[in-house]
Amino acid sequence: MVLGSGSLKTLDAGLGPLLCGVLTRPNGHDVPLPDSVQRILVLRPGGMGDMLLLLPMLDALHARYPAAVIDLLCEQRNVEVIELAKRHATPLLYDQRPLRTLRHLRRHAYDLAIDTEQFHHFSAVMAVLSGSPLRIGFKINPRRNPLYTHLVNYSLDAPEASQFLRLLEPLGIKAPDGDLAVLTTQTLRMPPTDAPAAPAPARRYAVVHPGATTRYKQWALQNFVDVALRLNGQCGLDIVFAGGRTDGPVAAQAAATLTSQGGSGVRVMHGRPLAEVADLVRGATLFIGADSGLAHLARATGTPTVVLFGPSDRKKWGIEDARHRVVCKPQPCAPCFIFGYHRPCREIQCMHRITVESVLASCRELLAPPSSS
Repeated sequence: MVLGSGSLKTLDAGLGPLLCGVLTRPNGHDVPLPDSVQRILVLRPGGMGDMLLLLPMLDALHARYPAAVIDLLCEQRNVEVIELAKRHATPLLYDQRPLRTLRHLRRHAYDLAIDTEQFHHFSAVMAVLSGSPLRIGFKINPRRNPLYTHLVNYSLDAPEASQFLRLLEPLGIKAPDGDLAVLTTQTLRMPPTDAPAAPAPARRYAVVHPGATTRYKQWALQNFVDVALRLNGQCGLDIVFAGGRTDGPVAAQAAATLTSQGGSGVRVMHGRPLAEVADLVRGATLFIGADSGLAHLARATGTPTVVLFGPSDRKKWGIEDARHRVVCKPQPCAPCFIFGYHRPCREIQCMHRITVESVLASCRELLAPPSSS
């Protein structure tokens, strides 16, 4: 049995509160820390961006308990991230094999369960079913709060990677020293693949992601083409239109339009294994796209990025520093993408008001040679 994200959200909204009520446990900080930690369950529903931002927390957890087995409850789409990042965690796929996963949780004795899900119910239910005597989660949803032994306050506008690290505070684990943006952009320390199926262009190139995971984050296709045409003609960059498996049509259309308007050195890469995509973005001079898992991957590999933010919160999901730019036209109703849900919107002005010139200006800032002063 395979459960899609839509089905999971529907089940969580309907059945989740009832299960939380049935499984309610007394919580409180009087639950002592275990003398030894041999097996840890980390729960991380969500997409690639969430998983990439979770990696600093997994590193800190492994550093504190180097001999412990860490099981990571996640979705199939994130297995490649864990494999690529070479982290000390074994994926348990609740969306692909939910019954087998439940049996696994019941058979193994966990000393500690850390639920990194921000709002939904099923992860808290899984934490209880794991049998762990110590369960840590965010204090945000009153229906599921009683299922945890230790609650951690959640900030709606703080960087998400820092929120994940705060879940370790009940264990006496402090966040690593250093700038959080640096920690998250250096979090993927993986070697290039041995033989990529799609070699990167010989010349300098920009990776452009013209797709989006939702229509609320979609910037006009012609806008991406206009940016790519200027980068191609004025900055001498080849262009690779990239994306996931569902981005094929829009990437192909963008490439065809750019070529018809005089672009050269134009390529398309979509639906490839994550290792190949990581190699591609790592070698790029620049990445341009809306807030997405691919944008997080580009930042994690150290590639300079220009990321467009509309309905999602740039303070939570974005990074702005010498190598990374955020382009945003704030609206009174934004951000409106919260806990995986969008507020209905017809106009989507937060994306439509982002101009080609504002994106190009950020691109030129990153392409300019560093000042000698």
